[in-house]
Amino acid sequence: MRKRGRLVGIGVASIVEKAGLGPWETARVEIDRAGRLVVYSGVTSVGQGMETTLAQICAEELGQALDDITVVHGDTALVPEGVGAFASRGTVVGGNAVLFAARSVKEKLLDVAARRLEASPADLILAPGRVTVRGSPARSLTFADLVTAVPGIPGDAAGPVLSATHVFEAPRMTYPYGSHVATVEVDPETGQVTILDYAIAYDVGKAINPRLVEGQLVGGLAQGIGGALLEELVFDGDGQPLSVTFMDYLMPTAMEMPHAITVKILEETPTPLNPLGVKGAGEGGTAAVGAAIANAVSDALAPWGIEVTDLPLSPDRILTLLRRSTRPVVGQTSGADERRERH
Repeated sequence: MRKRGRLVGIGVASIVEKAGLGPWETARVEIDRAGRLVVYSGVTSVGQGMETTLAQICAEELGQALDDITVVHGDTALVPEGVGAFASRGTVVGGNAVLFAARSVKEKLLDVAARRLEASPADLILAPGRVTVRGSPARSLTFADLVTAVPGIPGDAAGPVLSATHVFEAPRMTYPYGSHVATVEVDPETGQVTILDYAIAYDVGKAINPRLVEGQLVGGLAQGIGGALLEELVFDGDGQPLSVTFMDYLMPTAMEMPHAITVKILEETPTPLNPLGVKGAGEGGTAAVGAAIANAVSDALAPWGIEVTDLPLSPDRILTLLRRSTRPVVGQTSGADERRERH
């Protein structure tokens, strides 16, 4: 593309992100008298798919179908103590709280079943909606049977429930990491930056739901593109804001997203700080975008001796940089190619 005179460049940015901010989070797992499983979480969903993730953690621990788990969040009448959704903490802190609460419910359930079925807890198997004796499938009891049959089990107005609450305290934050690579083209006539290709490789420790992690990384990329190319708060000399409407403050749309996006989710180094091994992924798609695109634009404009130091890279800013620089001379392009190869 460069031989054909196009201003293209490749930029790389690597990051170590801090995630999983504590200090604690609450979860309650409950089986009601109808045998239904409900997860109550202090983490709220803001579109990142927490309902699915928490249901998966509970379903796997208790050997149940994902669709049989109901997740309740954001209701302080039902979950009076919780911290919330921010700092890529949902699965790290809230997910592990659900894991421990589910384990406690499992222990209680197997203990009740062992006494009712006259079997050792080690010989019991959790099946969808019931507990069976290993090797004797006819010997089984449903969750509803176990909850309603136990005298003295606490309950509410709707009847008895088997439940456990856990507060997970995060000992330290986790540190996911990864790299972003951007290929861009700069139009020297208009100053427009077009992203041709983009790739993200990110280690999240363990991905409970890879599709959700990929969605967060791609969504984070969109937000990062906004900061790299479009979004800017502008003030006049008296400090009055000039970007006061969305006609002036631009945000990314599908039109600004690259057509080619590659996401590689890595699970090479599960964190030892929690039993799930998860690190968090919410900000990994955003944090390195500005640097990767700036480096790519600097690579594309290397023949002019331009190195980008400010964002966003709006067309007027690119044109200003070009006007202030000397046009390339023979031989400089090959130097840029050599520098790109070294990078």
